[in-house]
Amino acid sequence: MSQAALPRALAIVGPTASGKSRLAVWLAERLGLPVLCCDSVQVYRGLDIGSAKPGPELQARAPHRLIDLVAPDADFSAGDYATAAHAELARGPGLFAGGTGFYLRAVAWTHSGGDVADERGAADGAGLGGATGAAEEALAEQEAGARRDAFTARWEALERESPGSVHAALMRVDPETARAIHPRNVVRGLRALWMCEAHGQPVSRVRAADPPRPRARLGLIVLEPEALALSRAIDARCDAMLRAGLVGEVEMLRRGGYDARHKSMRSLGYRQLLEHLEGHLSLADAVAAIKLATRNYARRQRTYFRHQLAVDGAGDGAIALRIAVQAPLLEPAVDLSRATAAWLPRVEQFISGASS
Repeated sequence: MSQAALPRALAIVGPTASGKSRLAVWLAERLGLPVLCCDSVQVYRGLDIGSAKPGPELQARAPHRLIDLVAPDADFSAGDYATAAHAELARGPGLFAGGTGFYLRAVAWTHSGGDVADERGAADGAGLGGATGAAEEALAEQEAGARRDAFTARWEALERESPGSVHAALMRVDPETARAIHPRNVVRGLRALWMCEAHGQPVSRVRAADPPRPRARLGLIVLEPEALALSRAIDARCDAMLRAGLVGEVEMLRRGGYDARHKSMRSLGYRQLLEHLEGHLSLADAVAAIKLATRNYARRQRTYFRHQLAVDGAGDGAIALRIAVQAPLLEPAVDLSRATAAWLPRVEQFISGASS
């Protein structure tokens, strides 16, 4: 597909608590765009307070999509998100807003190795494609899903018994992929290990044979607030979530049968408060752990957006425009009209198609 034919969208990214939602709604109102939430926790129904899901007031100002897509026990992947996002972009340009960088990468580039296609049984695609009739196809898909579920359950049990097992196994079968994944990121490590199993070879080899290609043109607005101000904002947001009833939200989800077995409930805030509700942490210790983990996560987000979402040097990549914003947009007193005046015309040109 030519660059001109690729769907076009804006994306506001940055570390958690940096003011993305505030800027997104302000821009959406002015540009007439829907906000496409790009958050791996906001896709789950019921995980509202801890994910900073936009409330009725923000949603009344601008339409918000790609939230509340699945139940808390669903297995939702970056590929699932990309599919949903491209369905929205088929209707016209949108404005992505969120801190889940690998979701945005899945939207912007094709990926081999199964992490953008449906991850259930990536290597079984030939078998699925050869099925004749809806019943046979559904049965093949169900069997592929059962294989994936059994594989995941086995390795999750091993990881609980011996932390680090998943990353060690991935290092043995695909060192290149393992080196790119933090040893404690069990979700990504397990996904990569499954892809090696499904393809019957290192997933890095599969990806090298079919490198990523742009599938969208993004105008990126990267929020880069000063570190101390961001740290204060993270603490303030955590305290506000607790006042808004986050402990009660986690307890309600727990009573509904959702717990640490489910990926959604291992998210920041939910994991620590589950430990508190199960008697393993005091509330004060849980809160302190949430704040520390969130600050660490914010640092990783900064690194990701700096290195993984850069403008292609040749100008023909998925990132067509990149604007870095140091202004403290997280502060309500900041006048967004003034703060955006220097770069807003470039954004308007990009989204209208008047610039590349």
